Amino acid sequence: MPLLRLAAAAALLAACGPIQHVPTDPRLLLGDGRASAGAKAAAGSGGERLRVAAYGDSRGNRAIHRAVVTAMAADHPDLVIFTGDALECFPAGHLPDYGLWSFLIPLWPQYQRGYPAVSLASLVPLPVLLHETVGAPFLHVRDPDGFNAFLEDTAPLRDAGVPLLFAPGNHDLYHRRDRAEVARLFAQGDAAGRGEERLWFSVDVAGWRLVVLDSGTDLLGDPDPMPPGGPQLRWLEEQLADAERRGLRTIVTLHLPPFSSAREEGAVPWVRERVVRGVLDRHRVELVLNGHAHAYERLEEPGLGGRPVTYLVTGGGGSTFFHVAEQREPGSRLFVEDVAHFVRLDLSPDGIRGEMIPVSVGGAPVPERDRFEIPARP
Repeated sequence: MPLLRLAAAAALLAACGPIQHVPTDPRLLLGDGRASAGAKAAAGSGGERLRVAAYGDSRGNRAIHRAVVTAMAADHPDLVIFTGDALECFPAGHLPDYGLWSFLIPLWPQYQRGYPAVSLASLVPLPVLLHETVGAPFLHVRDPDGFNAFLEDTAPLRDAGVPLLFAPGNHDLYHRRDRAEVARLFAQGDAAGRGEERLWFSVDVAGWRLVVLDSGTDLLGDPDPMPPGGPQLRWLEEQLADAERRGLRTIVTLHLPPFSSAREEGAVPWVRERVVRGVLDRHRVELVLNGHAHAYERLEEPGLGGRPVTYLVTGGGGSTFFHVAEQREPGSRLFVEDVAHFVRLDLSPDGIRGEMIPVSVGGAPVPERDRFEIPARP
């Protein structure tokens, strides 16, 4: 009974403090209550040509994020793809969001890939109690701004009528209220109105099918959004096959990278096996966009028929930068550390012309731009 009384007291304390979520300010939204115009508006008068800007992992660093958005807006994209992690928050007690029931869980050991100290820190009694009280000032249980900071920083894109496709990152999904906001604010295509149980969608624009996936939190105990043979992977198979029948070229976006040479956040094996080997390698995919690793990396991996497929990791939207591992992925062509950036993608019937565009913040030197081409498949 002492344990129950302690848990109840902690729940009451948390209900008055950090467990509260910050509501989204409706003044930051469009007239229909959404955070982005429909993606079909991107086609405009551009015909078969489309300029896309891709970036991710702002994680609450507003100075860098605003600089990146300003640079993107000046480049006049037709559409922006965000590769995930708009929020700066962590799962309370290193466990899934079970609401107030979380305070009754006495122990929740959590393995965090690449962060042994975090794994050790999860070996404490009543982890949510400690995290929501003692640890909250240091471990950012909730983002203090909710999605408002992200929406304020991306306002120039909405003001210019530029649609934004939002691929949810793990930090955007740790809390149920945040996941519900992702569904309400950013769902596009046939996912609009379906709620938080389905955050994946596709849109067809200017001869391209843009597929956005939900890779979840990668957290022990959280529901798996991509079980083998599950609804999302079956849907992905259908989307790619349908795009091939219609003559549409495909770009796939998901937050967790199947390939990454980052020391802090390497490749996610289950994404590689289920998504790439299980589905993508059987279809004609032009490009795969990822975030999660806070760096820029361009990789080439064999796809359908052995033809190379380009994988781009673009996580330079503001979060703490990552570094390259001693052993890079075999398909890695370039890895750039310590640079805020976005990626410009010019889509046309001839294929994709891409460019990593570094953004100088505070006068810091920037590296040369990475330019690449992905020719159209015959």
